[in-house]
Amino acid sequence: MKRFKSYLIEEDLNQLEEDCILNETKKEKEMKSFKQHIKENHYEGDAQGVGTTDNGNSVEDSRIGAHNIENPEVLKQVNAFVGSIADREYLAPLHAVSELREKLGRLGLSFDNNVVLPENGNGKVVVTLKQFGGRYGKDTDSKPDEVINDDGISHRKEGGLKLEFNFEKLNNNSSKVYAKLI
Repeated sequence: MKRFKSYLIEEDLNQLEEDCILNETKKEKEMKSFKQHIKENHYEGDAQGVGTTDNGNSVEDSRIGAHNIENPEVLKQVNAFVGSIADREYLAPLHAVSELREKLGRLGLSFDNNVVLPENGNGKVVVTLKQFGGRYGKDTDSKPDEVINDDGISHRKEGGLKLEFNFEKLNNNSSKVYAKLI
C-alpha cells in the first residue's frame, strides 16, 4: 500500500479505497480468535485460579481455604505468610504488629490489642488468636444450660492457636519483628 500523500498527488482516491479494503481483509485473515489462541497454546486449565481445587471437586468440598487453620498444610502456609513480617526493619515495632493484625484479619484471625513491647526492646510476647471473633452461643451438642464462649479455633484444633512475637532491637535503633503461629 502506498503512502496517503502519493494517492493525493496522483488523485487516485478510488485506488486508495480499494487498497484500504484489501488491507483490512488481509488483517482480518491474520487475526486469531480467542478460541484459536487457546487451542494453539494447548491451554488445559493449568491456571485454575484462586480457591479452586485440582481434583475436580467444588471449592466447598475441599479443605484448601485459608480459614481451615486446623489443617497442618494450611497452617504451614499461613505461618509463612505471618513470618514474612521479619523481611523488614521497623522504626516502630508496634507498627509491624498492627500491620500483621490487619493482614490476619483478611483470613478471619484476630488478637487483642494488648501487645506490649518488652522493656529493653528485646523479648517475646505471646497472644491468643481468635477466628471470626470467636464463638458465642449454642450448638447442636451443647446442653440447655451451657453456653459456648471460645476462640473459634480450639474446637477444631486442640489448644487453639497462639501468635508469638519476638522483638529484636538493632544497633541502628530500628527493630526486627519475628512472628509465628504456635
